[in-house]
Amino acid sequence: MSKFIGLVRNEHMKTFRRLSTWILLGILLGMFILIAGITKYYAEDGGNWRQSSEQQVAELQKQAEQTEDPVYAASLQEDMAVLQYQLDNDIAPIQTDSVLGFMLDALLNCGPFLIMFIAIIAGGMVSNEFSTGTIKLLLTKTPSRFSVLTSKYVSMLFTTFLFTVAFLLFSFIVGVIFFGFDGLTASRVVLDNGEIVKESGLGALSRDIGYGFIQVAFYGTIAFALSTLFRNSALAIGFSIFIALFFPTISYLIARYDWSKYILFNNLDLSAYTPGNTPIVDGMTLGFSVVVMLVYFIIITAITWLSFIKRDVTA
Repeated sequence: MSKFIGLVRNEHMKTFRRLSTWILLGILLGMFILIAGITKYYAEDGGNWRQSSEQQVAELQKQAEQTEDPVYAASLQEDMAVLQYQLDNDIAPIQTDSVLGFMLDALLNCGPFLIMFIAIIAGGMVSNEFSTGTIKLLLTKTPSRFSVLTSKYVSMLFTTFLFTVAFLLFSFIVGVIFFGFDGLTASRVVLDNGEIVKESGLGALSRDIGYGFIQVAFYGTIAFALSTLFRNSALAIGFSIFIALFFPTISYLIARYDWSKYILFNNLDLSAYTPGNTPIVDGMTLGFSVVVMLVYFIIITAITWLSFIKRDVTA
């Protein structure tokens, strides 16, 4: 076990010795500062939230009476129901220019960049060893190919965890600097299946971060598999980024077909099962998506480990 821990530590040191890793973290921090600055500059003074919500209800009511589109009218009624519930129960909405509102928006808007960053790191973990020729030396010192690949994968998961923590800390620190601590304990109110649901904003953020970690880790697993199958690091990283950026969009475009619920990328975003959201394909459940992910995980990891163990990696 101590030898395996040593391998994981060695792989982790390799990752954080690379300048590219710190550049990615710097880009992440820079994005948060830029978004916070823009939000701070353009955000309107919320003033009296009750007065603002009452005005919104009146405007939505007027639009609902004027529209002839029943679907749009129903959507307006749902928005009015949420606003009215907040007014009746004296629940201030989460403001965009608050630390909690900023963190929730950052998770929604910058989450895809976190996926791409992990894809870049994971996509080069094994293929870089082939490109530099260090794979021969590594396997000479460590006779078990299984332990070599497993240590790299565990290091990738740990790196994903650290990047997720950094994402959370950066957004919190930047949010506090720009917006202060006000609104940190605000509640979120949404309409879920026709019923009003009130939940803690921090609780919702914690849950969404957890779901986000699972999604990012799975994309990292895909990138890690490509890094193992392709000896060319540029090809492995490039294809990993392509999958992270475009495959979710492709899956969304075919979501109108019932069979698309068995496609992996339509099951990775578990936030679709949180209050106020709906799954991309009708009939999907959280349990169903977890099972689909597990099946794909077993297939992907089996192919990855078998190919690494069986192929002539020293050639």
